[in-house]
Amino acid sequence: MKIFLLILCVALSATAKATNWGETEVDDPIFKGEKCSVHEPISYGSYIYFWPSKYDQVFWPLTDQYGIWFCEKSGFTAFIGDFSGLTPNEREEIKNYLLKNPPKDASTQTKLNLLENIYSLRQKDNTFNNQLLRVLARWYQSIGDHERANNYRKKALSEIVKNLEGDLDEIQKLEYLYLAVNYYRQLGEIEISEKYISKLILSLDAVKDEGSKDYAMYLKELYPESMYIEAGDSLDPKLPE
Repeated sequence: MKIFLLILCVALSATAKATNWGETEVDDPIFKGEKCSVHEPISYGSYIYFWPSKYDQVFWPLTDQYGIWFCEKSGFTAFIGDFSGLTPNEREEIKNYLLKNPPKDASTQTKLNLLENIYSLRQKDNTFNNQLLRVLARWYQSIGDHERANNYRKKALSEIVKNLEGDLDEIQKLEYLYLAVNYYRQLGEIEISEKYISKLILSLDAVKDEGSKDYAMYLKELYPESMYIEAGDSLDPKLPE
């Protein structure tokens, strides 16, 4: 979430009206000495935080094809910028997995499968793993596999509810309350969603930490749209014109 706020601060000062990418090379984490051709952002603006993926609280570049880095030779796949920091054990397990399951192509479906399976072999915290589920949900919705997308959301929601019972920092608490509102509403659990709306509003009004105020203002603008989320395939609400 801290990364989100950093990007948000930069994005709010941007005047560009489109996202742009540049091609570069990075080291293949699996095959020593090999390079992987990937892309990095050149320009973007704050509007990325108001694209439909906001309902899952996942954002560009993770929702862009270039936001998933993929090495053609080894098959190693990860989110943009997340190629370093592998432990020797992680590297060995991933290498063995890729040897047994070489990617058949470079399609979106293949990359998503690799992303999920490779991250299952990496030691990531609960916050990252929840975000991964929501990114996968957004991707599968975008390619029309709504059943799979919503199964990821159900898994994410289960973890969100558990985490809300514990001690979260203020920003993550706000984020998870907002997501609970949306996901319960899509499941048709309107009464439960309304309870989380009440909790969200109280929490937004109670924000005192200066570092949380920008995010709280963002959610205050955003959460009224949640009232239009309907049970069904797509999470995205049909807003009144």
